[in-house]
Amino acid sequence: MMSSNPIGRSNNARNTRWHNLLFRAVFVCIVLNVLIQISFHLHLNRYLSLSSNLPFNPLTHRRGEISTSSNNAQSQSHKNDALSSLHLQKQPDLTHYTFRKDIAEKALAEYGRESIFQPLRAYVEKHFNDTVPNTVDTGDLDDKRPKIKVGRPGRWYVPLPLREGRPEDLRMFEYGQKLKSCNDLPAKLPVDRGFGNHATSNVNNRLTYASGHLDVWEEAKEGCPVNADPFLPWVHDLFPDKTGSVVHFIAQNKRRCNSGKLHIADILALQPQVTIMQPVSVQRIDEATALKLAPELWSPSDGSFNSTRYRLASHEESDADAMFTRFICRFRAMDFSQSPPNLVNVGETLSTYPYNYEFVNYRKDLGDLSMLTPKGKDNPMFWLSQLRFDCPIPDNGDLRSAIASGDAVLSDGTPSVYVDVVPIRTAPRYGKEMSYFTPAMAGDRLDQFFDKLEFSGLMKTNLAYTEDPRTLDRAENHPERLMKNGFDPWLFWGNRHVLPRIEASGRYENFPVCRHPGVGYTSPDDTSITKAEATVSKKHKLTACLWAAASFTTRGNAEAVSNTQSRLIEWIEFHLMVGFDHIYVYDNSGAHTDEIDLESTLFPRFLDSEVTRIDWPSRVCNNNIPAHENTGERSSQYAAENSCRARYGPYTEWMASFDTDEYLIPMGEYNSMVDVVDDAMKDGTQILTFRSTRASPIYSFMEPFHEHKMCGEESDPKCLRVKDDVLFAEAYNCDFDKSPKPEWSDRAKKQLYRPEYVATHYVHYATVTKGLLQTKDEATRNGLSWTPAFHESRKVDRITDEINQAVMLHTKTTVPEYTVDWQERCRYGVKNKFGENCRVGFPWPDNDVGLEKADADGFGYNCFTNQKLNDLWIPKLRDAMKKRNARVASLPPGAFTVVKKVKSSIKFCGFCKYKEASFDCNQRAAYLVKKNKITESEAKELLLAEGNCKPQ
Repeated sequence: MMSSNPIGRSNNARNTRWHNLLFRAVFVCIVLNVLIQISFHLHLNRYLSLSSNLPFNPLTHRRGEISTSSNNAQSQSHKNDALSSLHLQKQPDLTHYTFRKDIAEKALAEYGRESIFQPLRAYVEKHFNDTVPNTVDTGDLDDKRPKIKVGRPGRWYVPLPLREGRPEDLRMFEYGQKLKSCNDLPAKLPVDRGFGNHATSNVNNRLTYASGHLDVWEEAKEGCPVNADPFLPWVHDLFPDKTGSVVHFIAQNKRRCNSGKLHIADILALQPQVTIMQPVSVQRIDEATALKLAPELWSPSDGSFNSTRYRLASHEESDADAMFTRFICRFRAMDFSQSPPNLVNVGETLSTYPYNYEFVNYRKDLGDLSMLTPKGKDNPMFWLSQLRFDCPIPDNGDLRSAIASGDAVLSDGTPSVYVDVVPIRTAPRYGKEMSYFTPAMAGDRLDQFFDKLEFSGLMKTNLAYTEDPRTLDRAENHPERLMKNGFDPWLFWGNRHVLPRIEASGRYENFPVCRHPGVGYTSPDDTSITKAEATVSKKHKLTACLWAAASFTTRGNAEAVSNTQSRLIEWIEFHLMVGFDHIYVYDNSGAHTDEIDLESTLFPRFLDSEVTRIDWPSRVCNNNIPAHENTGERSSQYAAENSCRARYGPYTEWMASFDTDEYLIPMGEYNSMVDVVDDAMKDGTQILTFRSTRASPIYSFMEPFHEHKMCGEESDPKCLRVKDDVLFAEAYNCDFDKSPKPEWSDRAKKQLYRPEYVATHYVHYATVTKGLLQTKDEATRNGLSWTPAFHESRKVDRITDEINQAVMLHTKTTVPEYTVDWQERCRYGVKNKFGENCRVGFPWPDNDVGLEKADADGFGYNCFTNQKLNDLWIPKLRDAMKKRNARVASLPPGAFTVVKKVKSSIKFCGFCKYKEASFDCNQRAAYLVKKNKITESEAKELLLAEGNCKPQ
């Protein structure tokens, strides 16, 4: 008998060997699979980074479709430009900056402006990969309602991919050919191409960038870089505060320039214009930590850059001054102790906001409200039209004192100090559910709102993971979140999103830091809307901001208007007479013509103590009427008002923004608007609201007119025009609605407001106030109730008593063609078709709607006059203007040419016609002297050669 089962033992050993081999094979497969997955994600990220180098067409969500060979060549050229300019980035750091005015002026004389002045540049970064292509839903573009069927944003990559670009990937555009000194601010900032150079009209309902009909690179080269890199703020103005501690930036939201269906791709591309209004939080880290967290980011081979490094971090982990920021501010200054002077780094800071835009949006509505929607019909949210942010100035040696004193600006206007603005790029946040607050702002949990926008759950369902979600660094590795809901920074940013170095980041470089607007003023600067009211008295009690042009076109470019000069003179004289002590005129003439401006209209007629002129040539980006499918956006006007509030608001008790056809008239026992606002303030009023209805010209102040194709012939004129020798306030003192005006006239209201209470004003509305900005914590400490939705009380914002306090007369020009067939339309009893109403005023006798309905000629009474205006103010206005004319006539010729304002002493003719518009010959001569840098006699000869100006 055989021994027990040797074959069986052999089979068991063989099976064990096969099992071991199989186990090893499976293990190898698992390891290979893991390696393949890692490799796949690395290649995916590299592909996304590389593909984003190509021009992006948001309409098709494809890259490279609008690229051309010329663009490629230009791209290479700009890469070379970027590389060649890198030596400018390698300045040494100076920890104690020393400035002496005499040494700086000596260096300017010895080396010249060219060796000191640093031109403004924009470095354009490639498209930001924050969402998965082809995943955005733009909603129902045929539905004009802003909150209905708004679509759904593209799926977000989480955590946010790193920006792995290099300096040579940036495209550089220089604007030193326009902005050459502080004397050019704010007029020469790269806002647009300037008059005569635009690629399209500002009533553009046909051409887009996404279609390729417009070129973002050409626009960046000739005018503005924002369409090429929408993370760059659309800056219209900047200036330091009077203490030299901060630089204020005034910008507009360029995404609002179009809202029409045709422009949807451009609207989507400009989403970052809203993103930069949403604060982020960051943490400063050292170089070793940055390399450990994100070794794939660009670093210089020679290690010459030693700037601060940052990573996106939660509120709980961020630095105290970095919880609500959006831009890195790098300051550089000329070191005049060296020969020749050298540009040195004098410090980096992080931007701040004067208030939290996301918090403002949160408190604006009871229901859900998003700062932006994919549909793009966001224009009704006008509190998001204007952007302000600040760059704190480093406390470095003499830096702040040199800026505060104005000495840092040399005698020829050359600045000594510059600031670079570097956007921190993230994906936008949608809806109130994604608000990013601290518990002090709105409590530890955001209220739930009715989800009308259908944005609920976006932070769960709209994600595309760039890493295995099971391996993401989760909450247990971070400090406990103080907010129980809202935006989750750990999910969206991860813990290793290190920002690229400044040299590899899209940015503005060399914004000049010039003089503050309050030189000589005694009140402190308004660096925070929440600060206590200043105890020092303001320089002004009551001021007005005015955006005006020598000639312009109305909305829709429907009609040209060229009577601004005569209107402006009368308007300023009237409001100085009723108590305004200073008028700030933002002169928009340069947006419409390069032939004339308002300089010689204003000076020397008015004193510098009465009027300040700011050259403001940026044009309205969309001049469509408000009801148009592509809603109009009067960006230049909105930015001017924003600038005026920020520049001059800290130095006045009350401020207003009006047009030259709007008159504020003290009523009842009041004979001064100063008394009106003083009494209002005693009652706790912060905003005085004036309702507005359109007045019409009175028939007795008009004459026949035929010089228009609609107005008949000389023998049979069909139209009327206001006579030349009549005051506007007198001719248009005929309102169809008797005071007090009806509630519907609120829609065109204007306001007087206290800048210390109103942080932002938008044409008709105080959009951001101290009441709105009050946080839940502040309310609790003061024993006040607090709700997420805020409404201004009528005690704070009060409608004026038009009979006993003050009223506004809106004297909007009625052009002659609007009065066509007036003899038929104005006859009593005639029923006119819609849009064909009588536009000529026939006042009710003694403002009494009595039994008599028509005058002796059968024309129906239709309007009411302001008797106090007729009896008191019109005679006083005529007398004031007569005295002003006498003063101007008595001035010696030398008074017409001053250092501050370039004027001409030429007085050789009256009025002339130029390009079908009427102009004062002296005004046009003064403009030619300034524009062409010619003598008075040469300007005289040019005017006489035109043939339309005749000597007196």
